[in-house]
Amino acid sequence: MRLFPCFSAVLACALFVFIPGCARGESGLTGAPILNRPVGARSSGMGRAFTGVPGEAESVMYNPAGPGFVSGNEAYLGYMNGFGGGSYGLVAVALRRGGFVLTPAFLYYNSGAINLNNTGTSVTAELDKVGMLSVAYAPLPDLAVGGTFKYTRIDLAETVSASAKHFDLGILYKISGGLSFGAASLNNGDAVKFETQGSPAPATMRAGLAYKVELNPPNLLDSSADISYSDIVLTSDWSRTAKESGYYQAGFEMTMHMPGAGLLLSLRAGYLFNRPDENMTFGFGIKKGPWNLGFGYEASKELAARLPVSISCEF
Repeated sequence: MRLFPCFSAVLACALFVFIPGCARGESGLTGAPILNRPVGARSSGMGRAFTGVPGEAESVMYNPAGPGFVSGNEAYLGYMNGFGGGSYGLVAVALRRGGFVLTPAFLYYNSGAINLNNTGTSVTAELDKVGMLSVAYAPLPDLAVGGTFKYTRIDLAETVSASAKHFDLGILYKISGGLSFGAASLNNGDAVKFETQGSPAPATMRAGLAYKVELNPPNLLDSSADISYSDIVLTSDWSRTAKESGYYQAGFEMTMHMPGAGLLLSLRAGYLFNRPDENMTFGFGIKKGPWNLGFGYEASKELAARLPVSISCEF
């Protein structure tokens, strides 16, 4: 009996997300792009197709309902180089309290220093800071909903600044047989205004599917290898930011268990479709006990590659 209301909620959210995707527009017409630049080694390696993936602090950047499936508590730290010498960072802590998961987080972007003309003074070209507080709730074992409040401050050349408040809403449903669906409405709220000029909020719709399948036999790749367990996760996402075109991305992850070393090894790949400067992504992860290390590579056609790294710990 509980399947019908769950299915209805998912269907309504799917229609809400996909129908606006038919609209097309010019790019670069919204403010605070940092809000649409997720930082995370696993999601990056999987082509940023992460909206339907349950159960990680990292997923708060894609879908506030994602942490609702965290099994316990998790601390997460991510870093990624930006174009032109800049850098991104993310700190998040997912704390389970009964059916609720509270995830405070902090995201930043530092573009690097520039020299002001005729002064010889060096200043930070742009510094973005985003404080987040996310809450996810699982009313049913297979369903989670979530919301995030964001406060963003952007400083340009240490002379002008802007601040804005935004919120996210999301849903994630484990349908059956390893298939899950997620949808989110992100960055709703204030325009980003510097003095008298401003840009609309980077409101973004996301929807995605994830499918996890356990391989049998477990040592499918090499029958002589000491691998007792292996699974594959396939993901696909659609996203669209206000006034911009919609995009698709897809990802892949294979995880292998090596009991002799007590390790879980994950290999990842992804692709971002119809992006002018981005396409293939790759990554891998190493998990031992409560610790999980992640490494990624985002290829670029003309700009320097991005290399996200992360470390997380379950406690």
